[in-house]
Amino acid sequence: MERAFSTRYLLAALLCVKVIGVAFATLIFGSFTPLVDGELYINGSYIGEQFFRTVLVQSLATMANRLGGSYFAHLTFALISVGGLAYYYLTGGRRWVMILILLFPSALVWTSIVGKEALFFGGFTLLLVVWTRFATNELTRLDFGAAVVAGAMCALLRPHYAVVVIWLFASVAIVKMRCYVTWPLLLMIFLIGAFGLYITVWDELLYRGFGGIEPTARASRFNYFGIEARSDEGFEQFKSMVPLGALLGIVGPMPVELFARPEFIPFFMEGVLILLCPCFVYFYARKQHFLGRERFDAIFLGCLLPSILALMVLHAPFGLLNPGSATRWRVNFEAIFCMAPLLLLYAFMDNDPHENRSFPP
Repeated sequence: MERAFSTRYLLAALLCVKVIGVAFATLIFGSFTPLVDGELYINGSYIGEQFFRTVLVQSLATMANRLGGSYFAHLTFALISVGGLAYYYLTGGRRWVMILILLFPSALVWTSIVGKEALFFGGFTLLLVVWTRFATNELTRLDFGAAVVAGAMCALLRPHYAVVVIWLFASVAIVKMRCYVTWPLLLMIFLIGAFGLYITVWDELLYRGFGGIEPTARASRFNYFGIEARSDEGFEQFKSMVPLGALLGIVGPMPVELFARPEFIPFFMEGVLILLCPCFVYFYARKQHFLGRERFDAIFLGCLLPSILALMVLHAPFGLLNPGSATRWRVNFEAIFCMAPLLLLYAFMDNDPHENRSFPP
């Protein structure tokens, strides 16, 4: 039988994980891979920047550093990163397995230091919590307010990832209408949205993905793929290989890179697990018995799965040329692969008064 944990124990577990995460990131991981951006924020190097998202991160880092030093600054961002799960537990959620997802190597590091990833991760997971409740119930005013704040923060920090949230909520609203044109309407809206993103932001994402990677970095793949940096010919070759980036952006290191750098092995294993997680959860759900099975299938296959595929495509330009950058930027939205399927399944199971409690937490 599943053991129920009180809210305070679950919140204490979140705090413990993030304290460990900050220590691991700064004392162990940082000795192998310099945490450049985090240190620059703590040192005030971005003071005077014009982009509001950078100003936001810099202001928060500066304030926290003045109050308690660099460790406190990292811990402040780390605690914001678990805001979504904290909201989940404070509003009645009891599934402690969600905390284990925070121990994935990439999430443990990049959500435990000063940076945009920690803030986006917190806002994005909060949106996923509210979304799963929208899938099974009506939202409260608190849910609605939390979603507005989290959505605004995500749109500010990483708009090309945050745009998928619009699809998540809109598609669920359509599924809940239960009209006979549900599937054609979902397909039409998805295709219109995809075309709109293609003509408005796709080229910009390609240029950022090509120009945002340092060619001389140790993990750079420019030479491996024979791509000439900072040239039109190299950019055209990069564009032709972007579909491969959709896979590498999630998995991270390629198997051949593991021989040269064995420290990549945990991140490769993590990437494969994250990529396969939606399949594992769906097949596990097929063996469970709960009310609303048809709606769960419709939301999983018609709403969540297209969102996952869309994020893989949007992340593809950033996943090709450097496995380290690919996994770091994947952390922003990787919760949609593992947390979202579980949150959705548990929302349906917990909403079933006749649920069998013999399943894992």
